[in-house]
Amino acid sequence: MMKDDDTGKLRDFVTTSEAAKMLGVSYYTVYEYIREKRIVAELVGGVYIMPRSSVEQFRPKPTGRTRTKPTQWRTYRAGAKVRGIHIKVQVRKGQQARLIAKLEAIQEQQQHLFPGTMQRQIFEDEANLGSVIISLVWKNTDLPDETRVQHDLKLFKEEFADVLDWETAQYSAGTAIIYT
Repeated sequence: MMKDDDTGKLRDFVTTSEAAKMLGVSYYTVYEYIREKRIVAELVGGVYIMPRSSVEQFRPKPTGRTRTKPTQWRTYRAGAKVRGIHIKVQVRKGQQARLIAKLEAIQEQQQHLFPGTMQRQIFEDEANLGSVIISLVWKNTDLPDETRVQHDLKLFKEEFADVLDWETAQYSAGTAIIYT
């Protein structure tokens, strides 16, 4: 917090990282909001700061285009296939908040990207609270060899070994018949 000498009032500012956490977005997105002049910010000593109240009142517009009709089912014409790996794994007791913090960190740092994936999602399992479902999807023409996939999974599992119980994980893999 900084004291404004002219008014004697307390001014409350946040950094881009703090704003990102408050808004539930990456700090890259906050920079985009600043660039688009959707959030007022001031550059002080090479760091953007913005009024906390502005960030609290900010309502991000939905990203991307709004769908007016559902996407159609399809298949690749050239014979390519969509392959997926799905892993259901229990969150260790009392580690839910730590899991979320670690997931936010890998998102912010853009780690564990699983090269070639066209989709990566980590879902909270609504049917089994306390577990997550990790879904990785590739087009088979972009799917790395099995050794690379297993190596990347091993690194991911090591990173999350303290919060996810890999001993009880359930794995499934499949090829899409049709998809959107």
